Amino acid sequence: MAGTHKGAVKAPKKAKNRKVTKTAEVVGRPPEPEGEIFRGVNTLDEPSAGWGWHQIGGTTIQIAGWISVVLLLAFNFGNHRGHVETIYLILAAVVIALGLILFAIKPSLTQVRTVTANNQPLGWEEPDWNRDQMELTGVYANLTDSQYRAINVDPDRIRRAPAVETANVSATNDAPRTTEIS
Repeated sequence: MAGTHKGAVKAPKKAKNRKVTKTAEVVGRPPEPEGEIFRGVNTLDEPSAGWGWHQIGGTTIQIAGWISVVLLLAFNFGNHRGHVETIYLILAAVVIALGLILFAIKPSLTQVRTVTANNQPLGWEEPDWNRDQMELTGVYANLTDSQYRAINVDPDRIRRAPAVETANVSATNDAPRTTEIS
């Protein structure tokens, strides 16, 4: 009776409803399970897709929600003396009703909220903002006195320092030309 004692380790059972891909054998990796698709949802992503949670429709939610609202409002009629319960019952009924109305309307909310650094065209090179701020070049070159103070730079220090302006590179010379501005 080998393997039947209390501490024996049993071999893992094969998972039901799982398929194995053929390409995993060719690559040399262990086979990856491929779940079943139920109404567009993979059981590996959401295991509940196979047994029904994804089958509750909007009509069922609306009916159950409005019944809940009616019951919460009906609880106001009874043998309670204070009005604390009334406040909470009405508040809960209003919140559920607003949620049901929003669920029925389903606003599209198509406003795009994106970070501009991720939406730049191909070949875009982000300026070196730290270097530009330290050297007061680029967009930091022509700030007002109040803007310099906002970034903790004394405007008098800028006026005392000799400014060096870099001109465009000429077609004949690869080195940039610098001119002193007084």
